Amino acid sequence: MRSHDYKEIEQKLKIRFTRRTVLKKALTHSSYSLKYGSSNEVLEFLGDAVLELVTREYLWEKSPAAREGELSEHKKNYTSTEALYHAGRRLGIGRYIFMSKGERASGGQTRPSIIAGTLEALIGALYIDRGLPYTRKFITRILLQRKRIASKDHKSLLNQWAMKHHKHVMYHIAKETGPPHQRTFRVHLFIDDKKKTVGIGRSKKDAEQKAAEKYLKKTANRRQ
Repeated sequence: MRSHDYKEIEQKLKIRFTRRTVLKKALTHSSYSLKYGSSNEVLEFLGDAVLELVTREYLWEKSPAAREGELSEHKKNYTSTEALYHAGRRLGIGRYIFMSKGERASGGQTRPSIIAGTLEALIGALYIDRGLPYTRKFITRILLQRKRIASKDHKSLLNQWAMKHHKHVMYHIAKETGPPHQRTFRVHLFIDDKKKTVGIGRSKKDAEQKAAEKYLKKTANRRQ
């Protein structure tokens, strides 16, 4: 990305950084950092926590009488990878991400996990550079004030089923493959210590969700 493009993305996102080195780090994918320096992973970790705080605060203010379980379900609709991906795609974040030629050639600019992670990193960067009130306004504008994207949480649905039927659920990471910037995870789902399904994804959470989804579909088919 050329130096003058920083102003372009600030205008696109309607934000302003006082230190553009922080903005650059937020846009640096791990595939690019292997050659050119540190990536946005720590900022993504921080942004995830800031997003959680702001979203929980927003939901509590909107529905102070709601039960914890209800608030948790609503929170997922704003903080899931799917919700972050749609927000990041709408903002056009993909075109601004620093990544390796190989990652770009394999579709990294449009990959949901990368778009969502970069948006979290931007949130973390804003928090570091501009503080919580400024970052809260950004999160509210791009996520909280928009129509919620319902996201199926298959792990939660499976947990509810397991509680009802007195079953024990466990996930085991069986294998990790690929370079650090493009990992693939293979997860085994166990019900009462018996392996039932396998999930494969670009993150541990994604693989677990897929394993849970497969098992729920199996149980649904057996009931039909």
